[in-house]
This record gives sequence, structure tokens and C-alpha cells, in this order.
Amino acid sequence: MRQPMSRADRAKQFMPFAALKGYDEALNRKARIPQARILLAEDAQTELDEKLRRLRPGDEVTALYYSGGEYVSLRGRLRRIDPIGGVLAAGEIEIPFEDLLDIAEIE
Repeated sequence: MRQPMSRADRAKQFMPFAALKGYDEALNRKARIPQARILLAEDAQTELDEKLRRLRPGDEVTALYYSGGEYVSLRGRLRRIDPIGGVLAAGEIEIPFEDLLDIAEIE
């Protein structure tokens, strides 16, 4: 004869479950309203350019940049700054200069 099921095990049968893993997260991302890209004024562009000139590969930095309809913060070690290609590489990410809003060295 079988043992009766415990109340906790019986309750588990009726708990909601996610049939498609990550589906709720994907819906939330899709429903999110994208942020508008901020266009820097000329003086802010000059200030950002000066910050980039002071940085050296190996510096620990935080960068705020536009990606996928929102502003994202990145903290990582600066690998390179490519003024000709217009790209900053920090950690595993490459950020085009036009997407960069701010950058600061972490001391």
C-alpha cells in the first residue's frame, strides 16, 4: 500500500511553473519603453574627449553608454582606445564613441 502524500508535496502539484524558461523576462524586455539617446552638447563632448585623453590602457574605469535602447553602466579594465575607429574597449565590451555618455577612472 502507498504512503499518503505530505501536504507540502501535494501543494507543489498546484504551484505555477514556467513552461518556457526565460519567457517572462523576454516579455518584460519587449514591453520596456526604450530610452531616448542623449545628444551631448559641444562643451560636454569636449569634456568627454579630455577624459578619454587622460586614460591609459590598464586603468580601471566606469563607463555609461547607450546600448539596446537604454543606458548601461560598465565597470572594467580599459583595454584600448581607438581614436581612428572611434571605439573604446573595456573588459569584454567595445563601445563606439557616439554611444558613450560618460567615463571616469576609478582610483
